[in-house]
Amino acid sequence: MKRPFVTLASLAMLAATPLIAADTLPWPWKSKMPLDPALVVLSKVSEVTATVDKAVVTISVRADAPTPQYSELQLTPRRGDPKDRIFAFDARGRAPQETVPDKIESVTIDAAFSDAPIGKFDVIEVYAKENCQAYSVKDGKTVECTSKAQAE
Repeated sequence: MKRPFVTLASLAMLAATPLIAADTLPWPWKSKMPLDPALVVLSKVSEVTATVDKAVVTISVRADAPTPQYSELQLTPRRGDPKDRIFAFDARGRAPQETVPDKIESVTIDAAFSDAPIGKFDVIEVYAKENCQAYSVKDGKTVECTSKAQAE
């Protein structure tokens, strides 16, 4: 009778582990994972905010998708000059597989990254097809995009 209890308890702990681990993502420039080619750059970024707490950077982005039902919304890194103190991302998502009417849909991307190089960047920039929005972590406000980062 003890064996099923241990097995059920073990399964419960394993099932809960991804929820804890999913709270933060690894800092993208340290990850070796390739970019998913099915993710496309969203149409427009309307707002970017960020906070830093210890070694975790939390970024919130409001953007426009060209149609409803975009999924797997995420921020993907852009290559840039490591000395410019700017980290740049693309706002991306997976387009729906079935045909949907063209209608701009507002979406939100919230991402928390662990192991960020705190103190080595001042600005976070997020790019879309039509524009870029930037946020100064140092000053706590929206600023102009200035990097010459390129999409991967």
